[in-house]
Amino acid sequence: MEELEFRVLENLVTHRKRAGLSQKQVESSLDLRANTLYDIEKGRLKLPFAMAVQLSQLYNINIGQLLSVETHPVATQESRIVQNVSPLESLGVLSGAFHPLSEFIAQDPVIIAEVGVGEMGKKPLMELLLAQLTPVQKQHFVLDLYRYINSVISSDGEIRESELSLRDSLVAQAQITLSDSEKQSIARAFRKPFFGKSMAKSLPRDAYKHFLIWTLHLVSRIEGKVHYKASEYIAQVAEHIQLSVSSLRYIESQVAQAYQDTL
Repeated sequence: MEELEFRVLENLVTHRKRAGLSQKQVESSLDLRANTLYDIEKGRLKLPFAMAVQLSQLYNINIGQLLSVETHPVATQESRIVQNVSPLESLGVLSGAFHPLSEFIAQDPVIIAEVGVGEMGKKPLMELLLAQLTPVQKQHFVLDLYRYINSVISSDGEIRESELSLRDSLVAQAQITLSDSEKQSIARAFRKPFFGKSMAKSLPRDAYKHFLIWTLHLVSRIEGKVHYKASEYIAQVAEHIQLSVSSLRYIESQVAQAYQDTL
């Protein structure tokens, strides 16, 4: 077992005990089969993201406390990002970077309705969403997602390694191969703001529109406070893809809540 994974598993035990709960009490509260938590705390089972959210609520902590690791001071923002990514990947919680928005995205009712309540947390959200699409829709969705992300990354005139790393972690879950022409098309979105033309293929239902806007917020916040130009672009995208006003306000309110300590 890798050191990072071991230390995160230690967190699971520590916070449970601080909450004054036994494994059986937790399993009863979450309606889990016997010894499920025991196997998770021993590293025998992967921890689904949805269960991580439930545990953090049960232990009266935020999910960052549950899944973070104490580290020595690091010199760069990139190092801090890597530390956040590694423990979650080793536990199989997410295939990609941990982010304050992760918990809120996992509770979006429109997305949950699309992939099914029973499926949330079993696999990375990207994989669950793509499984609902035809091969043609899948290709269009991933390519357009790449383009939208590139445009929000470059909206403030800078392209940061941390943003590219998060983008690549997210899109890697799609497991698609890009042709040279597709790579060139994606790169053009750095130079000119992208607004998709084939929404019926790339964003066939509301859940995919929600996921797109969540993702753009997630990428734009990777280094802290969002740049106003990134916010403007996200608003323009929401209007272009005809995301309902109520949906946009819901997502924006959740983003504001997630960043209430840093805004």
